[in-house]
Amino acid sequence: MIEKIFTTLLALQLSLFSGVFEIKEFESDIFSRDGNKLRQVTLSLWMEGDNLDRYGYQITDALNIIISSFYLEDLFTSKGKEQFKKSLTQYVHKKYAIKINALYLNKFKRSNPDIDVSELVTALKEAGIFRQGNSIKGVFENIEE
Repeated sequence: MIEKIFTTLLALQLSLFSGVFEIKEFESDIFSRDGNKLRQVTLSLWMEGDNLDRYGYQITDALNIIISSFYLEDLFTSKGKEQFKKSLTQYVHKKYAIKINALYLNKFKRSNPDIDVSELVTALKEAGIFRQGNSIKGVFENIEE
């Protein structure tokens, strides 16, 4: 309860002093150091800066690029989260000349399902997907959750 009140007050304070851009429930697949497995993560974040809402497409593009350069395990450490925020802020500035004054991770969690890349590739090969004219639909119907 106190956390929700604090979060709401923080959001109100930020909106009074500059523009706040929010990304809710962003989902991405990133690699884990645990073998060749893709893991799904969900995050929500706030960014503080001028007119950030005008650059939503560019910021989302940068987020997709930067998050895929991290391993899952790195993103679940304090140091990894700070590096992620720094990398995203720098990339957005360098690539799109957008200045983010502050970035706040509101939510960051690992989601399901786990995807084993080697199992997926094997299933695609067995189904003959790499041959012309085949449908990929049948492969995904046979993969167990």
